Amino acid sequence: MMPVEWPLAVSAAARPIDLVRPRAGRDRLAIVAADFFLDESGRLTDEERSLMAAMLRGLVADIADELIGGLPALMAAQADSARDGVYRTLRNAGLLERHGLVALLLRRADEQQLSARMDRGPDASVAALVGDDDAAVAETAMGLTLARGRRRDRFGRLGIEFDDLEAEDAVVMVHAVAGALRDGLDRDADQPLEAAAQALLSRHDEGRRLEASLAALARALEATGRAGDDMVRRLAQDGDAALIVGLLARRAGIDGVDAWNFFSGGEAMLLARLAGCDRATAAQIVAAFDSMFGPGAADRVIDKFDAIDDERVERCRRWMRLDPHYRLARDTLERANG
Repeated sequence: MMPVEWPLAVSAAARPIDLVRPRAGRDRLAIVAADFFLDESGRLTDEERSLMAAMLRGLVADIADELIGGLPALMAAQADSARDGVYRTLRNAGLLERHGLVALLLRRADEQQLSARMDRGPDASVAALVGDDDAAVAETAMGLTLARGRRRDRFGRLGIEFDDLEAEDAVVMVHAVAGALRDGLDRDADQPLEAAAQALLSRHDEGRRLEASLAALARALEATGRAGDDMVRRLAQDGDAALIVGLLARRAGIDGVDAWNFFSGGEAMLLARLAGCDRATAAQIVAAFDSMFGPGAADRVIDKFDAIDDERVERCRRWMRLDPHYRLARDTLERANG
């Protein structure tokens, strides 16, 4: 008997099995083969895939709602009837496959997974800073608290807002959603949709990105001399990976995106060394985010921290302060040359 707690399995079992796969099934072969042979260490977990899909679906719905709200009443009613199919239409057409967008979705999923395992929650220390005696710290802590609150769903999971998109991705996404809404509308819908798209894009503000709020608080803490190891250890107890990375980026003198890539890409200890963390703080980071390093990896990771010498740290720092376009070009050329 099929257990009722697996509705996906129930629905699959209820479908008849066709021993001769239809054409659509045969066409899946290339996709299945690519998926089957993917490196297990790099593929998405089921939780990551679910979180990212939910965030992307919500973002598309939010953009669609904004565009529909900018249309004439009759046309808006027609577009609203097609709203629910926009996400599937764009996904099937490949119009959601943007590198920057996927990177943002993955970062939010990582932040959610890392913070969800902590008892105190990622906002404990930030909430305490809202009442700080320093006005700049209190103001930026409140700004981050509000920014995170706006992005949480009813289950407390982080999402993304339109302003979190980079400018180029925002332009592409808005026009993609507008194009999908165009299906089924009158032939005179192009200009109103374009006008609604331009109006929405005029309100896009990267200064309201969640990362901007994180960076503002990190700057305020650094300015008051409270971006040191004590604060990093407190935030590690909270599981606030995003703010930890923001502080470490400030201390290391590197870009916040690069710092996050270090942290989530297996080089958290190099980031800690770049930021001048002591060994105890590095160990606290490992203990707080042990799921990121793997079971029983604490000794190995700390040994890695100990093995990073000052020469490597400074060489890495100089490299990371070069223009990212130059670094990308060099990395690409080195791969091409073997």
